[in-house]
Amino acid sequence: MTWELMEIIEATGATPTVLSKRPVTLKGISTDSRTIRQGDLFVALEGERFDGHQFVQEAVERGAAAILAQRWDPLFGEVAHIPQLFVPDTLVAYGRIAAAYRRRLKARVIAITGSMGKTTVKEMAHAILSKKYKTAKTEKNENNRVGVPKTLLGVSPDAERVVVEMGSNIPGEIGVLTEIARPDAALITNIAPVHLERFHSLEGVRIEKSALFWRAPAHARRFVNQDDAEARKIPLRLEWSIETFGTESQARVQGTEMVSMGLKGTSFTLSAGEGRVRVALSVLGAHHVRNAVAASAIGVSEGIPLDQIRDALEAFQGVAGRLEPIHASQDCVILNDSYNANPAAMTLAIQTLASFNATRVTIALLGDMRELGEKARAFHEEVGRACARYGIHLLGLTGDYAEAVRAGALGAGFDAEKIFLFEDEGQLLRHLRPFLHRPSMILVKGSFALHMDRWVRAILSELKTKEGGA
Repeated sequence: MTWELMEIIEATGATPTVLSKRPVTLKGISTDSRTIRQGDLFVALEGERFDGHQFVQEAVERGAAAILAQRWDPLFGEVAHIPQLFVPDTLVAYGRIAAAYRRRLKARVIAITGSMGKTTVKEMAHAILSKKYKTAKTEKNENNRVGVPKTLLGVSPDAERVVVEMGSNIPGEIGVLTEIARPDAALITNIAPVHLERFHSLEGVRIEKSALFWRAPAHARRFVNQDDAEARKIPLRLEWSIETFGTESQARVQGTEMVSMGLKGTSFTLSAGEGRVRVALSVLGAHHVRNAVAASAIGVSEGIPLDQIRDALEAFQGVAGRLEPIHASQDCVILNDSYNANPAAMTLAIQTLASFNATRVTIALLGDMRELGEKARAFHEEVGRACARYGIHLLGLTGDYAEAVRAGALGAGFDAEKIFLFEDEGQLLRHLRPFLHRPSMILVKGSFALHMDRWVRAILSELKTKEGGA
């Protein structure tokens, strides 16, 4: 989608240093000097760990036709031959450009937020909607004040549906993103204790997530999770269009009659109104049924028949790093849940691991859960108690709160000899080797900052080396 320079100025309120006598047409919007294309506007964003102003000259050398900045730098004199636009805050301006483009789009926008499951629901919803519509989506985890505008600006003008994921780790972020995206449908997956350093309490999280409902346009349909007590506390206006989903009988779109299929996943009955279909979901964890029902509610609302919803869900293979089963060997399966962690998600992962207690040695390799504020130790102790409560066989711990998890587990009766702490690959593998060639299930989970995926790679490398040596 092309832009006239004056359209950018009108959308952002920018002040130009120079205007060309001839109209300047921009071919796109970019915040990355490494991937900028000829004719793009370069937006110099500034964050805690980067400063786009340092790369203005590089962006121009690569073909930028204009720059948008929030402060002048003497180096800009070397690129004075192209228009330079100045605003108080380039991040705000970037959002305004995306909001202006959103108003051009004919596509219906579906926005998804929540404490857990939003990426999986987004991917499932995209798969379902793609059965009928040309559908765009948030790529990877680009769900913040940079990612949401980037998603919208990347949508083709002929798209019919757009599934936008929204995340937040500071108060007010969901409200800002909602006003940029102006969604036609708004779904909150659930509300759980996450990012408590900033939100302070579960109520603070609920207030933040509920901004998706309260800042969305009046016509937008709101999707309420009937299984989530906190989500049900969100005040709803009478004039809003409301859709309900969950495993409860009062939900309009329901997932019931769940049956575990072991490593093959979970089957359930999906119903909406008078329609019913049986779905065999291949991703592990009964909680993924709730994700599937949430995505199905979107599909039903957008006119997708239940049999097509079933087909999309049964073809869904999951999201990397979210309870991703990796068959490391004939006997050993790794549950790679290394992408991130919070107390509720940790408990769900432990429950999923424990469902294999009868047939496999269950091993939990757990790292810290970050951004939990003053309650961090208590939450980690509860993780240890959950491991004892669900009968996990072996517990490996790493990170600053390893001792807190260990204390919680011991206090709940976990055998001390079956708990080990590790800081490097050697320590980890020394404890795991006796189990790698027995029927075993290894859960790897912790916050992103701990890079828990390295332990997945270590196990895979160990098994590959042993098999190669044989």
